[in-house]
Amino acid sequence: MLPPAVDVEPVSTAQARAAWETGVTPLLEAFPDHAGDILRAIAFAHRAPFPVPVFITGRPGAGKTTLARAISELTGHSDLLELPQRSLASIRKAATAGEPLILDDVAPAHSRARPAMFTQIQAEVYASRNSPLNAASIVVATGEQKIDELSLQRTLATRINRRRAPREIYTQLHSEAAAAARLSVHSYLQTQIPRVTLASADSAAARLALGVDIEHERRRDAALHVGGVLLRSLDLDAGTSRHRMPREDQIIVGVYAALQYALDNGALLGGHPTAGDWVLGRRDEDYLYLIPGEILPIIRAELDDDTLTSNAVAAALESRGLLYPSRRQGRSIPRSINGTLTRVWRLSPALLA
Repeated sequence: MLPPAVDVEPVSTAQARAAWETGVTPLLEAFPDHAGDILRAIAFAHRAPFPVPVFITGRPGAGKTTLARAISELTGHSDLLELPQRSLASIRKAATAGEPLILDDVAPAHSRARPAMFTQIQAEVYASRNSPLNAASIVVATGEQKIDELSLQRTLATRINRRRAPREIYTQLHSEAAAAARLSVHSYLQTQIPRVTLASADSAAARLALGVDIEHERRRDAALHVGGVLLRSLDLDAGTSRHRMPREDQIIVGVYAALQYALDNGALLGGHPTAGDWVLGRRDEDYLYLIPGEILPIIRAELDDDTLTSNAVAAALESRGLLYPSRRQGRSIPRSINGTLTRVWRLSPALLA
């Protein structure tokens, strides 16, 4: 059975920052290459399901259980889950919608499971939207097995093979005070993260992270971006991220955000504009026709990049299957916008969904 979440008293901002210093800072020092992104994944999971499983692998004694226990505490549970057996059926049964699923030592080196357990878990999350594992807020699994190359691209993978921090850091990390502090941090995140208002570009990144038809690697990086934003908004430092959204996705996020901003501020897509109206383009049942010069300044503002060109934006849109170029005319094509022939981008209406 999954150990129940620990009920704690409300945590103030000052208490949360002190708890972070006691329980999380030693975690970052003990696992400097990986703890930061795991913390970002946990932060995102306090708002929406983290889109890929977190796998922690390495030799015996490297600290996998230490890391798993800390993650369990940061997600509100004082004890690790004990499975009746290491099988996908047991894992499915243990998953609960909206709850974390922390599986320690689920993929030992001597396991005879075929395919390997990491591969089975990844395939379940990747291929089946109806799986209970998709409903968990975050799935974390540790083991000694290697992660296959395909699974590696669809997970947040951590390989730890040796202890790098001084012994006193691990002593602090294992202390009762640190464990209690991590539970306090969970309580604070659980209360505060749903209240954080994301900027339009960060909301667009969250939308990318939750897009079921988007590649898992892109969803992972977008979710980590949002997790970092959430922690920074609470003045909690998780260090440098190892994963960043590809430039194409950064631009797509800027386009989403720019469109939302423009439409919220009176821009029009079709209809019957009058003099002085702000016309972005028009749409029909199949396409969105957008005037590059009207939207580009807002995209630049959202991305804080005055050098961004319309060609770079169009190329990013095309690479993500959101812009439909003409073989003869290129990425911008002539279309009538309110009776005037204008060059536009022919885009997927999914940008407005």
